[in-house]
Amino acid sequence: MSDIDFLIGNNISILSCPVCNTHLQKHQKSYNCTNGHNFDIAKQGYINLLQSNKKRSTAPGDNRNMINARRHFLEQRYYEPVSNLLNEVLSSHISHFTNGVPLQIVEVGSGDGYYINRLRETIHSCHDGNCYGVDISKQAAKIASTKYHNITFVVASAVELPFIKNSVDVLISLFSPFYEESAKQVLAKQGIIIQAVPLTNHLLELRQVLYKEVNINDTPKNILTQTNYFKLEETKILNHSIHLSDHSSIQNIFSMTPHYWKTSPERKRELSLLQQLDVTLEIEFRIYTNEN
Repeated sequence: MSDIDFLIGNNISILSCPVCNTHLQKHQKSYNCTNGHNFDIAKQGYINLLQSNKKRSTAPGDNRNMINARRHFLEQRYYEPVSNLLNEVLSSHISHFTNGVPLQIVEVGSGDGYYINRLRETIHSCHDGNCYGVDISKQAAKIASTKYHNITFVVASAVELPFIKNSVDVLISLFSPFYEESAKQVLAKQGIIIQAVPLTNHLLELRQVLYKEVNINDTPKNILTQTNYFKLEETKILNHSIHLSDHSSIQNIFSMTPHYWKTSPERKRELSLLQQLDVTLEIEFRIYTNEN
């Protein structure tokens, strides 16, 4: 029996120590490793594994206002088709995993926990699984862990995912930066990656309000390029239109996108005058397997 099989079989955490890379054992109020490094569990339930020397700012990632905007927007079910397709894709690609052995599922850039929670609820009836949400934002982990108690939320960087080598069965990245070296390190030999990337028409109507010129020929960002690491098995495209019927929904979707940081004050004022907006969702789901 491998060390990973032992950990999973005994339902022991697959989290690794960010200092020495040995596995972390969960206790009542903390996680610690065999070398004595200790990490407290916050009162909300998350664990912070982001070392201070790895931060580029004092509070990296989305702030509380951005996370709350995302949470309010997602709770209105505008992005439910995205979540549904993610769950459908995962359900169709887990048949090769052994029943009775809990799946180890990690979402990178999990934000407020909306997607990983709906996914957990979907697969729970047919397959045991341990779900982890990773985000560099401490505010995101705090808000997510307060709401969803059956998921382990971790403050960490996607550049160095804090998991034991080859321990993650399913690695998910939705609209988030993705680092292939880190993914290769933690993905199990039979593991899969599910990635969602925005295509050229995604949020087109919103971008037309925000910018004088919109480049619809941009190539999708964050697509995996290391073909010697991963094999692209399948793609699925979601085309969907949503109607934002009030001012707050428009502001919330704006606040949860990178456009929030790029838009001029003048264009922000123009957007603030809108009371409704029809917006296109165009997203490609990409499913990769580990090339070992």
